[in-house]
Amino acid sequence: MIKKISIVVIVAIIAVVTYINIPSKTPQNTQIKKFLTKGDSYIPFTLKNLKGEEVSTKDLKDKVIFINFWATWCAPCKEEMPSMQALYDKLNKKYPNLFAMLAVNIDTQDVPLTVQMYALNLKLNFPILLDTDGKIKSKYNTTGVPETFIVDKNGKIFNTYIGSVDWNKPKYYKDIESLLK
Repeated sequence: MIKKISIVVIVAIIAVVTYINIPSKTPQNTQIKKFLTKGDSYIPFTLKNLKGEEVSTKDLKDKVIFINFWATWCAPCKEEMPSMQALYDKLNKKYPNLFAMLAVNIDTQDVPLTVQMYALNLKLNFPILLDTDGKIKSKYNTTGVPETFIVDKNGKIFNTYIGSVDWNKPKYYKDIESLLK
């Protein structure tokens, strides 16, 4: 019995010593990416649109920017798109030079044809950008799709929305419109 207990204790000590000496897979100086929240500066980026033209957020200085990350395979994204289109139409008509909507697609296969067909089927005419390598999604440290960042005229995050939103609700329109006035 004492032999068995001794063996168990020795095995436990070896396991603890081995565990303590295993190098961490995460280097000590690695920074944990922070999710962008209200008051943070947004991260400027340049991506190609469906026509292959580069679009840079730096060209949208002094505008309120609606940045939405989405994918064609995402059911909540599809649910949200018609209300995004309605919001885009309404704000673009009332504030043509003060508002920009960028729908950042994160699909990686059959792009841009799949995305073009998706936009055509849903009758979307707001700017769609392609983040096929996921670099921008990664910079924004998104948690999934859909995910939206509203950026004020000063380049600060006004608010973030995780999940599908009905942008037709007056609350969302009023929040964004307050930034445009």
